[in-house]
Amino acid sequence: MSAGCVGPRAAAPAAVATSTPAAPAAPTVAAAAPVAVVDGKAIDAAALTAHARATGLARAEALDDLIDLTLLRQATHDSGIALPPGEPSAEARANAEYELARKQSLDVPAATEVLVVNHAWVKDASQPKTRAAERKSLEKLRALVAAGATIPAAYQQLAIPGANWHIGDHEEYPYDVVPAEAHDLPAGSLSAIIPGDGGLHLFTVIEHKRTLPPPTVVRAALHEALRAGKTIELPPAT
Repeated sequence: MSAGCVGPRAAAPAAVATSTPAAPAAPTVAAAAPVAVVDGKAIDAAALTAHARATGLARAEALDDLIDLTLLRQATHDSGIALPPGEPSAEARANAEYELARKQSLDVPAATEVLVVNHAWVKDASQPKTRAAERKSLEKLRALVAAGATIPAAYQQLAIPGANWHIGDHEEYPYDVVPAEAHDLPAGSLSAIIPGDGGLHLFTVIEHKRTLPPPTVVRAALHEALRAGKTIELPPAT
């Protein structure tokens, strides 16, 4: 062996295989059981809590009411009756319940329809000449109202003698009391001059108001009707 040479090279140590331990499996979280199943639709605890908070009802009463609301939503949808999504306002729910009860011919009182109007009426005078003059005054009054005045303001502006006149500001009349030519006019409308009640009428319609029967009366009538033929599953009492 020549100088400078070294002996046989030692073999490199063999690589040791390593492995990364597998991450532990995430624990399985069981889905919370629903608080009720209404005709196949589950109601969860969060929905019940939100409904109880919105209505101020105790939890048991809130669940019973939420079941009715769930069924109401389905029935109004099927009947083409409007009910906003989410937790409805008391007014929106009462309107939907009333419309559904009437559509199903349930025994609930009818709503009362009221018109809020400004109103002029002049009694027919016994003399034709006076009657013609008063109609002319009413026509002038109507022209002022059409130009933007209110009926009371136009009457004051014309300074019409008042013995035969009635002028009403924001009067309320049942729907059927107002002449047919005026009671379906939209809010803000000015009627034609309408003969009636021994004189001549003129109306400005300010508002249509509808007063529903008490919601508790309508809801009681709907309660059994909504649940008829439906499957309502509740968890066993603990």
